[in-house]
Amino acid sequence: MIHIKNIIGYIMLIGLAVLYTLFLEAHGGSYLIIALSSAAVISLVICLNSKFALSAKIDVSEDILNRGELTTVSLVIIKSGFLPSAFIEAGLYSSYHFTTDSKQKIRTAVFGRDRLSFSADYKAEFFGKGRIGISSIMVTDYLGLVSFRVNIPKALTEVKIYPDIPEVDRREGLARSLTDAAAFDDSEETTQSLFALNGYPGYEHRKYEPGDSLKLINWKLSAKRGEYYVRRLEGASGAEQTFILDKAGSLNSDELDARREEQLTVEAMLAMMMQFAKTELPCSLSIRFNNEWESIQVVTPADVSDIRYRLTDFMFSADAVNRIPANVEGHCVVFTARCDAQTAGFVSGYENRAAASPKVPVSSENIWVITRDEEDIRFER
Repeated sequence: MIHIKNIIGYIMLIGLAVLYTLFLEAHGGSYLIIALSSAAVISLVICLNSKFALSAKIDVSEDILNRGELTTVSLVIIKSGFLPSAFIEAGLYSSYHFTTDSKQKIRTAVFGRDRLSFSADYKAEFFGKGRIGISSIMVTDYLGLVSFRVNIPKALTEVKIYPDIPEVDRREGLARSLTDAAAFDDSEETTQSLFALNGYPGYEHRKYEPGDSLKLINWKLSAKRGEYYVRRLEGASGAEQTFILDKAGSLNSDELDARREEQLTVEAMLAMMMQFAKTELPCSLSIRFNNEWESIQVVTPADVSDIRYRLTDFMFSADAVNRIPANVEGHCVVFTARCDAQTAGFVSGYENRAAASPKVPVSSENIWVITRDEEDIRFER
């Protein structure tokens, strides 16, 4: 890159030196012209040397983050050879997954040492595979006449960001209707494992934990024991709830708002699955990674955590092809960031189907709106 204004200014400075030589002091003016010309040559040589003598890398303090956590990124510039470097202007960039209040650019030179570095803190705002890299490294000669870009291969690092698993507000809405529908009646008094109608184990009992559905409390047994006991549900495959994650991404024209809607969709799904796992209600997840649908059984909170880890590889799609698996049966809830007529058509008229989305532009009694009040996920009509 040639800086025309600076070159014109420098030429004018040499012109003044020539006039000084011709009309005022020939001897002193000659030295001045030589000094100015030599300075330009030396500055250009150092700048060209810096273009090939510099390399850079980036280091991150953490390459796996929970959403909301920070990672510190260090840009390290390494100089080879004995000559000092020209002026260096370097900067970092990040994908939409991160925000930062740190300065992302530096302008300096390397004198008397072989490397320098500067750091910036990045906060993980969106789940997925975030990227942080070097935006560019430019070297400029001391006189500001020319600049060159330094080629830095593989100047990019990837950071995995896990989505949240928030709590579910189960006082009303979809969460309560699903857990209440899956709960059994209040009839058993012992902690012995019983059998359901299908011949498989039905449930035993355990002590109540905060977040358990009140419908699972065995009031008779709790009264006898003097503390709350809830049913430990097992089997009863007919009551299993299927959660489906729609592959289609949000159509919001604002990119960040679209990512927020997609993130809220995913975290609401995780919250609901975790609630089912905690209350030991059977459920499964249908999700499409790349082009293949997978069915994942969810039995324990650890299963939900495993799904959360895998979601760093999940990406929403811009198209609307193969959004929902074929041959869907039984009770299911579709979590979608693109609630449209196709979504409404899938759930309308079915008692055992529902959908949940952050934005609901279509009308259907089986579609719920996902909101987040501080830390809690809520589902409302």
